[in-house]
Amino acid sequence: MNKTMTLSEVKKSVRETFAKKDLTNGEKVATLRKSDVKKSILVDLPSAMQILDSLRIANDEHPASDIDLSAFLRERYGFSAEADDKAVLNSFYDLIDLKPFKRNLHGLMTFPEFPESYRWLVPELIREAIRLGLRRTPIYPSLIYGETSVSQTTIKMPSINLSDATPAKIGEAVSIPVGSISYGQKDVTIDKYGTGVEITDEVAQYVSLDVIGLYLQDVGVRMNMALDTKAVDTLINGDQADGSEALGIIGVDNVGNRFEYIDILRAWMRLSQLNKLPTVMLSTEVPALEILQLEEFKGFAGETTTQTIDLKTPIPRSQNYIIHGAVNDDDLLLLVDGNSAMLKLNATALRVEMDRSVQRQLSGVYVSMTTGFTTVFRDARLGIDAGLAWSGNKFPSYMDVATFQKNPFK
Repeated sequence: MNKTMTLSEVKKSVRETFAKKDLTNGEKVATLRKSDVKKSILVDLPSAMQILDSLRIANDEHPASDIDLSAFLRERYGFSAEADDKAVLNSFYDLIDLKPFKRNLHGLMTFPEFPESYRWLVPELIREAIRLGLRRTPIYPSLIYGETSVSQTTIKMPSINLSDATPAKIGEAVSIPVGSISYGQKDVTIDKYGTGVEITDEVAQYVSLDVIGLYLQDVGVRMNMALDTKAVDTLINGDQADGSEALGIIGVDNVGNRFEYIDILRAWMRLSQLNKLPTVMLSTEVPALEILQLEEFKGFAGETTTQTIDLKTPIPRSQNYIIHGAVNDDDLLLLVDGNSAMLKLNATALRVEMDRSVQRQLSGVYVSMTTGFTTVFRDARLGIDAGLAWSGNKFPSYMDVATFQKNPFK
C-alpha cells in the first residue's frame, strides 16, 4: 500500500517535479507518484480554498489580496513560477484528474464518483472565468494612479492644506520665514458591487465547464462596466457628497463653433504649469466626433513657416481618447492626468459564492467586490464645456498659478 504523503512532502515533490516539467507541452516526469500527490492535495483542498477566499477580504492583519487560483497553487503547492497561468491550471487539473472539457458543474457538485474536495473548487473555477472577463478592456486603469487596500468601507483620507512658505528677501541676521504643510481629513465611502447568475440543472448537467466559462466571462465584463461608470462619476462629481471635490469647468472661445483647438490648448497649458500633464481625454460620442475632425488632430497641412518655436512649457504630444456614456453631457470634455487624479480603494477583492435551490432546480452564482474611487489632486482633472463661454469664466481659484508666478516673494 502506498503511504500517503504529508502536505510538506507534496509541496516539495510538486515543486521539484514541476520545475523539471515543461508545463506548456505536458511532458511527464515519471519520478512523481501522481496518486500520492493527488490524494494529499484533495485532502488539503477544502481548507486551502477557505484560506484563499479569506485572503481576498481585508482586515486589521492583512490587506485584501486579489490573488487568483494559479498564483495560490504556486504558493501553496509549489507549481512552477515560470509557467504562465493557463499552464499551471491545466497541470493542476491534470494532476487531480479534472478535465473541464469533459466534466460538468452538476457532476462536480453531486456525483459520488467525485471527491467532496471538488465541490470546494467549483467557486474558483467560476471565478477564473469571470476574472478573464474583468481583464477585458476596462477604462478605469487609465484614469487612476493605482490601487490600494483598505480595511473598512468608510476611509479617512488626507486632504493636503497648501503651505504658505512663500520665499522672501532675507536681510542679514534675519530669520528665514516659514510656512507649514498640514493635513485635513475627508471621509470617503466605498460600496459593494455584485451580480448573480442562476444556472439551471439542465445547463449544469449537459454543458461542460469550459463552455459555461465562456458565458461566465460576460459577468466579469459587466462588473467592469459598473466600475468604469463609478470611476467617471468620481472624476466629475468628486468623492464628497457636498460636491466640494467636483470637477473644475471652463468654457470655450466660441460657443457656436463648440470645441476649437485653442480651447484644448488653453487647458493643456494651465494643467502643465501645475505639473499635471493630461494623459486622457474623455467624453461622449458627440464631442469625440467633433474633436477628431479638428485639423490639428487630423493632420494639419498648412503653409511652411520660416520660424520655429520650441515651447518649453510641455503640452501632450499624444492623448488617449476614451468615449463613455457616463459623462452624460454632450457639451463636456474631460482632460485627466491619470497619474495623479484618482486612486482605487479595495476592501474585498472579487469573491464568488454559490447556493442551491432544490425547489427551482438551479444553482445561484453570486459575484461581489467592495471597492470605490477617491480623488487625489483636484487640479489633475479639468472639464471644458462647449455650452459655456470662456469670456468672464476663468479657471477655478485652486488653479490660479499666475498669481503666484507674478509675485512669488513676500
